[in-house]
Formats: sequence, structure tokens, C-alpha cells
Amino acid sequence: MDAEPPQRRAPERMVWVFESAELILYGAVGVLLVVVAGLALASEVDNIRGYLTGSPVLGLSSLIAAIIALELLMTVVGYMKTRSISLGLLLGAALTAMIREIIVFAYQPTDLQDFAVTLVATAVLVAALYFVGDRTIHT
Repeated sequence: MDAEPPQRRAPERMVWVFESAELILYGAVGVLLVVVAGLALASEVDNIRGYLTGSPVLGLSSLIAAIIALELLMTVVGYMKTRSISLGLLLGAALTAMIREIIVFAYQPTDLQDFAVTLVATAVLVAALYFVGDRTIHT
């Protein structure tokens, strides 16, 4: 009489499968973020070697790309540990990406309309950080 009915165990098994798949996928995303950060740092090392011929601002762009990947990795690791997402980390990563776009604007061909959109997005992200702050969403 202690055995649970089969219709009750099947949904629990499905939930376990989906939770396991979620953890595996987040782990894969984490591994890819480490690879992206490593490639960005390798690109920066190449730029430092060719500093006289390369542009230091584009090298800075690679370094900021590595920082963005690490911020996203912190978000993934934080989610895997606590099952919660820090909005401050996500907004910070997005703001870092926008600042990167502003820094490299003069060194890459960009339309003024695209740059205006970048400036508006940056202003929206700053406002979001101000109003939302470092709230955490628990899942």
C-alpha cells in the first residue's frame, strides 16, 4: 500500500528529466562562455604583440568582450548554485556591451542611426540599473 500510483510517478520523472536537461544545457553554456572568454583573451594577446601595427582600441574591444563573457558566466554559475538570476549582473553585462560599442564606434564603420540606437539603449540600461538595481529573481 506504500507504493505510489504510476500516474503520480511519471510526472515526477518527467520533471526530473527536464531539470537534468536544464542543468546540462546551462553547463554547456558555461563551457562555451569560458571558450569565448579564452578566445577574446587570445585575440588581445595577439593585439598586444602587434601593438605597433594594430589599434589599441580594437584590442580593448577584445578585452571587454572577455569581460562580458565572464559576467555572463557569473550569471550562469550563480543560477546553477542558487536557482536565481541577478538582474544587476545581466544589466551590467548588457551595459558593458553597449559601452564597448561606444568605444569602438570611431574605429569601425557604423551608421549614425545605429550609433544613436546604441546611445538610446545605453540610456535605457542605465535607467534600468538605477530603478531595478540588483534585484534577484528566484525560479
